[in-house]
Amino acid sequence: MHYKQLFYRLLPFLLIATACGVSAGEPSTSREDSRLSEEEDFLNELPVVLTATRLSQPAREAPAATTIIDRELIKASGAREVADLFRLVPGFVVSHDNGYTPIVTYHGLSNERARRMQVLVDGRSVYSIVFGGTRWTDLPLAIDDIERIEVIRGPNAASYGANAFLSTINIITRHASETKGAFARINAGNTDIRDAYLRYGDSRDDFSYRLTLGYKHDTGFADRADSHQVRMVNFRSDYQLTTNDTMEFQLGFNNGEMGVDSKTLNASDEKNNKNNFAQLRWQHDLSMNENFSLQLYYIGEETEQIYDVTIPVLGRVVADNSYKANRLDLELQHTRQIAHGSRIVWGAGVRRDAATAPGYFGTGQTPYKDLYYTNNLYRLFGNVEWRLTQKLLLNAGAMWEKTDLAGSDLAPRIGVNYLFNPVHSLRLTASHGTRSPTLAETKANFLVPVYNSYLPTLPSTPADFVSILWRGNEDLKPETITAYELGYMATLPQQGFTLDIKLYREELSGLIYMDENRVYEPTDYFDFRYEISGNFGDATVKGVETTINYQPHRDTRFVVSHSYTRLNSTLPNLLPDQGNKTAPEQIFSFLAMQKFPLRINGSLAYYYVSESDGLGSGKPIPAISRLDLRLALEFSGRKVRGELAAIVQNALPDNDYIDWRNDNIFERRQYISLDMTFI
Repeated sequence: MHYKQLFYRLLPFLLIATACGVSAGEPSTSREDSRLSEEEDFLNELPVVLTATRLSQPAREAPAATTIIDRELIKASGAREVADLFRLVPGFVVSHDNGYTPIVTYHGLSNERARRMQVLVDGRSVYSIVFGGTRWTDLPLAIDDIERIEVIRGPNAASYGANAFLSTINIITRHASETKGAFARINAGNTDIRDAYLRYGDSRDDFSYRLTLGYKHDTGFADRADSHQVRMVNFRSDYQLTTNDTMEFQLGFNNGEMGVDSKTLNASDEKNNKNNFAQLRWQHDLSMNENFSLQLYYIGEETEQIYDVTIPVLGRVVADNSYKANRLDLELQHTRQIAHGSRIVWGAGVRRDAATAPGYFGTGQTPYKDLYYTNNLYRLFGNVEWRLTQKLLLNAGAMWEKTDLAGSDLAPRIGVNYLFNPVHSLRLTASHGTRSPTLAETKANFLVPVYNSYLPTLPSTPADFVSILWRGNEDLKPETITAYELGYMATLPQQGFTLDIKLYREELSGLIYMDENRVYEPTDYFDFRYEISGNFGDATVKGVETTINYQPHRDTRFVVSHSYTRLNSTLPNLLPDQGNKTAPEQIFSFLAMQKFPLRINGSLAYYYVSESDGLGSGKPIPAISRLDLRLALEFSGRKVRGELAAIVQNALPDNDYIDWRNDNIFERRQYISLDMTFI
């Protein structure tokens, strides 16, 4: 039976089973007492989100659809990479490009850069300074240090600015006081998986800290020059300065090498990436209902990679993909309760991005080789949560931003939540957002020198000349989105069941893409043309997203998500059907977790993505079915506790699948993971 047919046949039974509260577990004599205890646990664990409005809110009172990936889900998924966790989120697709570089997309319309999503780590934007998107492999972050991940599925520019266009991901790490003692993890498996992590944490009076060291290695896809090894260090401290003052400090560094190849140049090379950051956050509580916070952070990015190859007929080609960039960001935020049941948050921030890229910016052949381009950003934001009645809640907010590259924009949002009772709630939200063009999209002038050239068809060609691949456009306007969302949430503590349904419509305009019809350039003797960026695209996205979280017993949990997406787009150089397939019509995930006797626990994750077509380096991809399995044994001694786990990814037989590019074949992977905590 085809996996797609199997998926559609199983889906109704899965939904019916969860809704009916089917459970298997304890004898009937103890079921009622156990249920009361489990209901209390369930109520205490109802999700509270921070990312939707910058206010701590129950998920049912937030003005946006939110997915929370907690520590239990992180472990049960068996993921080695942070990016893999987003397979659990409705509407999200996880792929890999050249160099086994992760790509995380939402609602399609994306090339390998995936620029239309804001990603935060503890409130620090890791949106790439030059190209946009997120360099997932280069985050100085260990997956074991993550407390939870909040995913806002929809525009969130009112809270986090222009790049929170389609979605916002906020990765929240554990407080230093929660990671006392020594911790170690090793992973080993096929594709030469070799990972090692060490962490030590301690507390002294009001000061807590931890230090994490990590090393990760694997050989990527078969028959590709994309092996990579990454080294990282991360430090966090939390200091209770006074009764009303706290100080959080973080520092991280990441350094890695990865293999990359170019089909165009028929060449392979090694790319060296570096990433570092420092972050300081101070919070002062004026009272239980009012506080100020001040955050300052610095981020540095660096890539070293040059293709220097000789191509028959053409000559020696030198393509410099190296760049250096840095970001400095300062933000003030004030939160207070303004009336009974109503709160307000407001703040202001300033950011400076700077980058140099001799190849990309075309300065390599000039006296200004190390010229830095800059982009300054200024922002004001605010959100009010107003409890109009006991059952009716209003969230209204906006972000004003001004940048050197795109001028000023206002991104408002208004949402109404109606709480029928403690079980059922409804939300209706309208929002408007923008995405500012990146430095690469505005300033690029990607030049490739060609030496010792001899083109037989052009005997007058100079021996040395410069080929232009693509250019930016300083007249670009921000992309815009207007979105409407109707959501329903049900919380049934007696059944251990939550349901979240989102119906939406998104109208996008002025989308930035390269025009592959190209501009005529007579001095480029290679192909006489180059690509240029422009606001060439428009799209309408509509669909339904569903999430079910069902815990019939404290030892059993199911998490189910499904998305149905319809995309209508007008994109340059593509037939309508090609652009419309950049968002898979059907995405489904099912994660089952079970604790067995003898301290054994297991999980099963099934993922399905219907056929799609990526932009940029992406290619048409058939439907994908994937099954991941995890089985673990917990153990403990006098001063140690740990877990030994076996993980299989893509466990279905004869199920190798294409991952983003036709030459990226994802085969079965298996590895053993051992972790120990010394107490």
